[in-house]
Amino acid sequence: MIKFFTLSLVIILFSSGECLKADSTFFSTSFFYTHGAYSESRKSNSFAFYNTVGITNNIYLIAHYDHLPIKSRDWEYLQQSFLGGLFVDIFPYYLKFNYAHYKGKFNYLPVPDEYSDFTNLYSTDLFYYTDGYYFGIAYNYLNLIGETYDEFGFKGFSKKTVNQLTLRIEKILSYDLFLSLKPSFTKVSDGRVLFSLALMMHYLLLPEILIRIGGFAGERAYYFDSDLLTIFNQDPTQKYQAFIQSDFSITNDLKFIAAYQHTKFTLFEINYYIAGIRTSLFL
Repeated sequence: MIKFFTLSLVIILFSSGECLKADSTFFSTSFFYTHGAYSESRKSNSFAFYNTVGITNNIYLIAHYDHLPIKSRDWEYLQQSFLGGLFVDIFPYYLKFNYAHYKGKFNYLPVPDEYSDFTNLYSTDLFYYTDGYYFGIAYNYLNLIGETYDEFGFKGFSKKTVNQLTLRIEKILSYDLFLSLKPSFTKVSDGRVLFSLALMMHYLLLPEILIRIGGFAGERAYYFDSDLLTIFNQDPTQKYQAFIQSDFSITNDLKFIAAYQHTKFTLFEINYYIAGIRTSLFL
């Protein structure tokens, strides 16, 4: 897969000489706050930062950090996410590559007991535009290493790998309406083989207000969204999801975002409430 990414990148970069020139430098910065309410009386409050820099007219670098603490009556968990990405736009071809590292620390409060887990994610996403359609394929590989415990204390390290393949079929129906369909296949090293189908609609309600609604049905685990750069880094199988989001443009360079998301796992449910701000400018 790394060889495929490297070859594709070379072909795309040298297919257009304009990718070597930059008339201006593009910056986009986003901040998000997310409150999670779990059915098991747990709560989370995460703060996320995204930054995109256009180093040429066609090549963009992406950086992302997320700070996610989860608290329950008897334990605390902190996950920190670090992501670096590359986006290449040579119309009608688009290529994304992302690497992410997730670091988790669990603390059991009644007695001094801690453990850590580490996850590495490698993601490639290639898609093509033609006659109002986007067709593409994304591949994600994830490996997780975590400490395991039994009643006598530290037991050892557990390892898990995940392979995820997602297809992209999207259609621009009109200036106001856009539909996205993403079937996904996931194979987890613990034996799970999962299928899901995600559907999303963008509707421009007013020139300043964009509405997004969607979700998925089926089953998935450790799902990474290569567009949103978010991961559901929980081990239980995710059963379905529904969401609604509104993007309100104050100016062309400033947007406020509000969203609600409900997701169901085999063992619990989570309601997410999201608020964000996105800015962009050219220098």
